[in-house]
Amino acid sequence: MKLLILGNHTCGNRGDSAILRGLLDAINTLEPETEVDVMSRYPVSSSWLLNRPVMGDPLYSQMKQHNNAAGVMGRVKKVLRRRYQHQVLLSRVTDTGKLRNIAIAQGFTDFVRLLSGYDAIIQVGGSFFVDLYGVPQFEHALCTFMAKKPLFMIGHSVGPFQDPQFNQLANYVFGHCDALILRESVSLDMMKRSEIDTTKVEHGVDTAWLVDHQDATFQASYAVQHWLDVTAKQKTVAITLRELAPFDKRLGTTQAAYEKAFAEVVNRVLDSGIRCWRSQPVPVSTAITKTTAWWP
Repeated sequence: MKLLILGNHTCGNRGDSAILRGLLDAINTLEPETEVDVMSRYPVSSSWLLNRPVMGDPLYSQMKQHNNAAGVMGRVKKVLRRRYQHQVLLSRVTDTGKLRNIAIAQGFTDFVRLLSGYDAIIQVGGSFFVDLYGVPQFEHALCTFMAKKPLFMIGHSVGPFQDPQFNQLANYVFGHCDALILRESVSLDMMKRSEIDTTKVEHGVDTAWLVDHQDATFQASYAVQHWLDVTAKQKTVAITLRELAPFDKRLGTTQAAYEKAFAEVVNRVLDSGIRCWRSQPVPVSTAITKTTAWWP
């Protein structure tokens, strides 16, 4: 069997890498003869994190090319694509409506041809299908339907659903995939409230929990061993921070307020005698770094 895995790991960070690595380890344990290819928006960083070859995502490259088109005509085409492209793809999948006769970009045709070489497609979680991310999140799924290949969505959190166009595609895609395996129950509640098809929903887990620890063969590098020794001497909490956009408006807050609140949490942890370690630097303001006794 030959599988293609694509999805939220494309951010190329350690959290999404763990989500993908857990799925790969599970497949290798259950079906070691399976041939698995991985696709990413950021193949270089993802390949380094996973220590394996990773393919580039052609649909992401096409989107960047379209968004960077120069001139008046380029801007007009960008507006038209944003408004109608997902409807054209859906019409192609369902073979209904006048839009099904409109030609789609060559990148979609090439991608469908690529998918035809696989037995099944897995779109791996986390939080990939969020309305604020927009309808392009469904392009891979729609192309999979056009290629007439099984589509399994594993380890997802989905929603919120507060955009009519996003909801339309979510209802179709989630209702026609072979399985939508959710990692928590809140997503299912949101789907029900927004009347999104739940017939293919299955309860599952975050695939990061499936990572094989490989204790017997693990050899820590100098840097990793250093931090293992340091954290063994004192209780340590590793945290990550993120830029809230585009969720700051949805949450009714600001980046500065988020950082200030997080600083207060970290200070309480420090006061309890537990060391805090910012394990993944992000471009945040000085508000949190001045308020908090960061370590290191």
